[in-house]
Amino acid sequence: MKTWLLLLSLLLPGLALALGTPPQKPVAAAPGNPGTMLRDDALRASPSAAADSVATLGKGAKVRVLASEGGWTQVYAAGKTGWVRLLSVKAETSAMPDLGGLVEAGSRPRDPGKVVAVAGTRGLDEVELKAARFDPDELARLETYAASPADAEQFARVASLVRRELPYLAKPESRATPMSDEP
Repeated sequence: MKTWLLLLSLLLPGLALALGTPPQKPVAAAPGNPGTMLRDDALRASPSAAADSVATLGKGAKVRVLASEGGWTQVYAAGKTGWVRLLSVKAETSAMPDLGGLVEAGSRPRDPGKVVAVAGTRGLDEVELKAARFDPDELARLETYAASPADAEQFARVASLVRRELPYLAKPESRATPMSDEP
């Protein structure tokens, strides 16, 4: 009897290995393109700084890039979908770049009334740019960041910068009409 138990205990694991594992369901690939967080940022419910934060993504976190809108990128990470600032995430590029957007941009007529955000307006979308108003308090706050001439000269000496004389820009002409796309 002991012989049969010993033989059976040796044959059962071998039989299990011979039959293999049962078939597994294939895992569906996550949508979007792979990306990496460049800095810590809040994952927001909508593309707005005022939107609720649904999670926090840390620098180096792997995400799936789904879409972009204005200064925001929609990502999927940790089982949640939300929006992060455009410059907080880097999408990995494929070997073959998609040039469709360039072709479409070059063939589509420009809308002269549309405000376009550039990299210098990080995080601002068309609606926020159109709603912008002059704020003298913010201008005063900005001026507190200016370096004094003495601080600037000391920085230049330490960095071994060379002084150059540059002409001032011409004063802009005042326009009675709204701005256009024409130079």
